Amino acid sequence: MAEQHDVVILGGGSAGYVAAIRAAQLGLKTALIERHKLGGTCLHYGCIPTKAFLESAHVFTQMQEREVWGLTAEGIGYDYGRLMKFKNGIVDKNFKGVQFLMKKNKIEVIEGDGVAESPRQVRVKTKNGERLVEGKNLVIATGSRPRTFGLPIDGKTVYTSDHAVNLEAMPGSLIILGGGVISVEFASYYHAFGVDVTVVELLPTLIPLMDQELGIELGRLFGRRGIKVLTDTTADFESLKVGRDGVSIAVAAKGKDRQELKAERMLVAVGREAVTAGTEKLGLNMDRGYISAGDNQRTNVPGVYAIGDVTGGFGLAHEAYAEGILAVESIAGKNTFNRVDPNRVPQPVFSFPQVAAIGLREQDARADGREIEVGKFPFSANSKAPILNEAVGWIKVIGDKRTGDVLGVHMIGPNVTEFIAEAALGKFLEGTPWELAYNIHPHPTLSEALGEAAHAAEGAAIHL
Repeated sequence: MAEQHDVVILGGGSAGYVAAIRAAQLGLKTALIERHKLGGTCLHYGCIPTKAFLESAHVFTQMQEREVWGLTAEGIGYDYGRLMKFKNGIVDKNFKGVQFLMKKNKIEVIEGDGVAESPRQVRVKTKNGERLVEGKNLVIATGSRPRTFGLPIDGKTVYTSDHAVNLEAMPGSLIILGGGVISVEFASYYHAFGVDVTVVELLPTLIPLMDQELGIELGRLFGRRGIKVLTDTTADFESLKVGRDGVSIAVAAKGKDRQELKAERMLVAVGREAVTAGTEKLGLNMDRGYISAGDNQRTNVPGVYAIGDVTGGFGLAHEAYAEGILAVESIAGKNTFNRVDPNRVPQPVFSFPQVAAIGLREQDARADGREIEVGKFPFSANSKAPILNEAVGWIKVIGDKRTGDVLGVHMIGPNVTEFIAEAALGKFLEGTPWELAYNIHPHPTLSEALGEAAHAAEGAAIHL
């Protein structure tokens, strides 16, 4: 006899485990199938370990710049083993936290490879044999993995972000293929610890899926810090050579001669692709390799839902959380919304400096023919940024002149990943630049820059 559940969730990453918790809260008997570890990529290879690394890098940078604050110290350095121990401790604590939440909410966790035999049955290969798990509803949350485009990934000399968080030593030099979010975060981390970093991006700017001005500014500030940035540059994958001394690859910038890059190691960060193994028998509609999900995260197959990275989108954990909650609330008939609006999903980038955004990019707003108002305020005019010795970057607020709505907010500068949440709340409440401007911001704080940018959109920046 198959085991009966109200909801069976295939995949225990960010989308899956959050969906399981919410389903249990709603009184649904829930089974969660995970082949590796609860928490998925975000917890074990992405969000959490990389931010632990970046925090160590940020503190190390501040220690090197200590004289700015009138401080002195001798023997500033780092211990890679202890850095890894710090990262591992953070990951382990979070992992145990997720395990506790499964027990607290009485969720049955099944460890093994799951294959959906039908919309109602999943066969799971566990270390003790096979189990057939049956449910009234199936939620697919199988996530994503790094794209490799056939490059010879060995996990040591040529590696992806999955390998990067567990390397045995810091490289002396590094080529990063790709200039997206993963790339610029690792570039910031490695460069802070003295690694010679070169970033190669095919498109004209870094973080090309974000507002164009953000990518241009980040590239400029990277160059000022000493990170080599090659945009509008094609890498010849077939020219890649891996030897005892490292790697080499030929690249060609648009309108320039071909050149050979050499480094000890190479990080391949050219995007991610959906993991759909185990879902082939369902007959799901696909879009460019991702599972198509419509309102309430429903697929074309009745009773089957898809959430998180496997559906595409921004590939962000908090987006996956929201989709997981939406799907199971729909199953329970308790949902308030019928879709996760991509224009309300904050996009944080933990590079140095940080980048954050929400809503329409300026180039898209103009391409749509909207009449817009744009306000911009630099952190060089903010009172707190110089105190942090990080007076770089700016905040841009884009408003619709006809409706008064905030269309987008784009930030580059210190700690912007923290207060993009204010802009997200403004979007959620259908706020206007006027409302962002007249929301009283505490002084002296970095958040004042958001209010000033909103004032600027109204044509009345105070401190500029």
